Amino acid sequence: MADSDHSTTLSSVTRRLLMRQIVTVAGLWPFGAWARENVSINGRQDDPALGLYESWCEVHRSTLVLCRQQQQLERYLVKAIGFPSAKMQLPGGGEKTVHSVESLDELYSPENEVAWGRALSELAAHQARWDATDAEIGFSRTDELIQRSEAAEQALLDDLPLTPARSVEGALAKLLVILRNGEHWEDPGDFPWRHIRSVLDDLARYHHIDPATIVASCAQERHQECKGSVSVSGISP
Repeated sequence: MADSDHSTTLSSVTRRLLMRQIVTVAGLWPFGAWARENVSINGRQDDPALGLYESWCEVHRSTLVLCRQQQQLERYLVKAIGFPSAKMQLPGGGEKTVHSVESLDELYSPENEVAWGRALSELAAHQARWDATDAEIGFSRTDELIQRSEAAEQALLDDLPLTPARSVEGALAKLLVILRNGEHWEDPGDFPWRHIRSVLDDLARYHHIDPATIVASCAQERHQECKGSVSVSGISP
C-alpha cells in the first residue's frame, strides 16, 4: 500500500479547528435571542459595558458568518481540486504521496533526482490549480477577513476589564462575553465555564429573565446544524 503524508500547515489546522469550535460553541451561549434582547432593554442605556457587549456581539456574528463561508469554500476546493499533492516514486519500489515541498525535500537523494523533479512539477501544477480556484472564489480572502474580524473581537475583549459596569445588566453582559469567548478555546463543560453559566442563570432568574425560556432556547440552539450561504457562482451549501 502506498504511503501518504497527510500533514498540513499549522495555520490551516488551527483555522479549521477554530472554525469547528466556533460553530459548536455558538449554540452553547446560555442566553438565547429573547434573553439577549432583555439584557439590553432592561439595562441602563448609559452603561458602557452594555455598549461594549453590543459591539462585541456584532463583530462576533460577523466572524461566525465568515467562518461558515470559509468552511463551504474549503469543501468546494477539496472536492473540485483536492489538497495539493504529488506521488513520489521511491528508489526501492512503491510510492509516497506528499502534500508539501518540505515533505518532498525529505525524500530527495541523488539517486532519485529525476523522480523527485517529476513529483515537484506535479505538486507545483496541483498547487497552481488550487491557487487559481482560490483566487476565483475567495477562500484565502475570506481567511484574511476572519483574521481581521477576530482581531476586532480581541480588541473589544481587551477593553472588557477596563470598562466598568454601571448596572447589574452591564455586569451580566460582561460575563456573557467572557463565557462565550472562553468556551471557544476550552471544553464548555470544564471549569470555570459551567460555573459561570450557573451564575448567569442565577442572575437571570433573580432579575426576572425567565430561566425556562433560556433553557429551552439553549437546548434548541445546541442541536441546530451549521448552515450558511456563500454568494459564489456554482457553489451550494
